[in-house]
Amino acid sequence: MKPETAEARMLLSAIEDAQNMVAIADYDTGRLRYLNPAGMQLMGLTDEAAVAARWAPEFFTDVGFVQAPEMESALLEQGRWEGRSEFRHFLTGEPIPVTLSTYVIERTEDQRPAVIACIAQDLRTAQEHEQRLHTALEAAAYRVREQHALADLSQLAVDGDLDHVLVAAADAAAALVGVNCASVARADEPGAMLRVLAYRGQPPVPDTFAPGTDSQPGYAATTDEIIICPDRYGEHRFSTEAMNSRGLRSGVCVPIGATSVWGVLTAHSARPRDYSDREVMFLRSVAAVLAAAIRRIEAEQALRHLSLHDSLTGLPNRALAHQQIAAALAAARGSGRMVAALLIDLDEFKSLNDRLGHAVGDDALIRLAEQLQSVIRPTDTVARIGGDEFLIVCPDTTTTEAITLATRITELHIGPDSPGRELRYTASVGIALARPEDTRVTLIRRADAAMYQAKTTGSGHTLAP
Repeated sequence: MKPETAEARMLLSAIEDAQNMVAIADYDTGRLRYLNPAGMQLMGLTDEAAVAARWAPEFFTDVGFVQAPEMESALLEQGRWEGRSEFRHFLTGEPIPVTLSTYVIERTEDQRPAVIACIAQDLRTAQEHEQRLHTALEAAAYRVREQHALADLSQLAVDGDLDHVLVAAADAAAALVGVNCASVARADEPGAMLRVLAYRGQPPVPDTFAPGTDSQPGYAATTDEIIICPDRYGEHRFSTEAMNSRGLRSGVCVPIGATSVWGVLTAHSARPRDYSDREVMFLRSVAAVLAAAIRRIEAEQALRHLSLHDSLTGLPNRALAHQQIAAALAAARGSGRMVAALLIDLDEFKSLNDRLGHAVGDDALIRLAEQLQSVIRPTDTVARIGGDEFLIVCPDTTTTEAITLATRITELHIGPDSPGRELRYTASVGIALARPEDTRVTLIRRADAAMYQAKTTGSGHTLAP
């Protein structure tokens, strides 16, 4: 074919580059006039001479010839025919299933078909293309689900509490990776058992994972590496006994934490399987979001602790002590239980600072804080509310217990300082036992008045009326 016009040359260029076969043949004789490169490759023809030596009916297998009457009738009556047919490869004889579209492009004077064009698509290639398209669509859908899961988890990581974030991470890992169970676990200290903090999946729910090489999560935590186990049979790096007892065959464990391992994200399946790079990358992303959430929560906890604790002694400060008194009074109201407040003030502490310096005074306050904590009950709270003032809140106590505690406090002494000097002091303690009408403010005010009375009389401690 040698097109003479620009339009014809453009059309031929498009046909030459087409992915499907395009052929032009005489209708009556079947002589092949043209076959594009895609058609030559499909049929096993190497050059134009080979094309010229063939005629259209030779393209079809016996199966393809079955449709010849239908095709001829449609071309005569409608000028076109479309359907499935079957070609035969000229070199190998292999049948080639195709979809075929045939058109009349030139007619005789009496309007009979003179020249026809055929467009054929190899169904084998179409199926491969369809499979590739299906795979691509699946991957795209997975990416969308993955992005949504990470976006939801990231939002929760910004403002959610730790328990909710951990559960959401386990949910995302189980759902997106398609495993039987997923969890988040951590050890309270290096080498200890890993406690399971969140779990999603089939029972039984584990409480702990063994440390080190005694389990896959323990091994991941120890090595600070992603550990992939396609099948527990043949696994020699760590013990798979725990996997066996839970009916699991494969799994991935990803450490959580940037500078140090905070915990481990796990995903396990009941069948042996390979875990794709895409799935492992998703689990790494979940672990990274978890690490960011943990940093945020720990920073908030640290700030909250600083806002409620004395920076020198580490004891609760005035604000936290007030919260504890309010809570104790609310719990005692109507129950008949008694709440006591003990206000402690060191005698002559200013002169100790003046004589020995503030560093010695600070050291004395730190050691006194430790001693006060040693004499209270686990349910009591001791707080530093001022320079040398301390407050002890005693819920569910008695008058005798409160007086006994005050006596023990007045008998304390600091002991020797770093140069070996014995540092002694006296303390005045005011005791107030809550009355039904007392509030936090009135209870502390009564304890404060009793403390000043003890200081004035030198009695050591005084019980408020």
